[in-house]
Amino acid sequence: MKYNPGNVVFLLLSLLFLSCATNRPADTGTLSFISIDEELTLGEDISSFTLRYLDIIRNRSLDKILNDMAEKIGAVSHWSGLPYRVFVINNDGINHFSLPGGNIYLFRGLIENADTADEIAVILAHEIAHLAERDAVARLAEKYSFSFAAQTAIGENPEIAEYIIASLYTDATILDYPKTCEFRADKLALEYARMAGFNPRYLSIFLAKIQELESKEPHRCRLLYMTHPPASARLKRVKRLLKKQSIETNYALNFAIEFQNAKRILSRIPQK
Repeated sequence: MKYNPGNVVFLLLSLLFLSCATNRPADTGTLSFISIDEELTLGEDISSFTLRYLDIIRNRSLDKILNDMAEKIGAVSHWSGLPYRVFVINNDGINHFSLPGGNIYLFRGLIENADTADEIAVILAHEIAHLAERDAVARLAEKYSFSFAAQTAIGENPEIAEYIIASLYTDATILDYPKTCEFRADKLALEYARMAGFNPRYLSIFLAKIQELESKEPHRCRLLYMTHPPASARLKRVKRLLKKQSIETNYALNFAIEFQNAKRILSRIPQK
């Protein structure tokens, strides 16, 4: 079937009148509007369209490093059973986002501007927080005022997943979370990073870098600011949260060597 945004919107709205599944992990802390199996199916469909719409770098060594980091952080999250997968987009911009089913996307520019594994870890933790809270599917339901019907509604209509990918940076995006969701994701990111053995203070360090890039190279942060609050607003709140935490210096130096390997791998891959 040929992709047609109008048809997909009609399909989404028509599902309003269909009953929704109620299963979810008891510890996600979210309202029930789509079953876990449905969300995972949607995530698989989304992944199938990423290569068509996004310039994904395909490198097994790079993927393993980032997926291992995500797995470590995901294991201490509120949705520890979700299979988190990280994809790198061949774009020198500074951006990060996640989509239903455990899919996390980092722009190569974000990785290249990081000096330590902890900086990437806290960004992964931020996105894992969105996924653990099921923010993407919540936004989808709120935006289109519909509930998914049965699993077959997703499986038989891959246009839904294609529409999500094709609409990432339009008015129809599901990534324009309310600021409260973004600030909550930052708060949880500090918790997840600390529990996984990474230094949560690197979230403030990396947000400061983003703030500086915004003034020097605003074009590189353009997409980030379409879907995230300004770094200054996030940084202010993160610093306040960090002040309340006890100072710990015994963080594990996990992934230090692996992260430098990841940057070397990226340096050999041409930018597009």
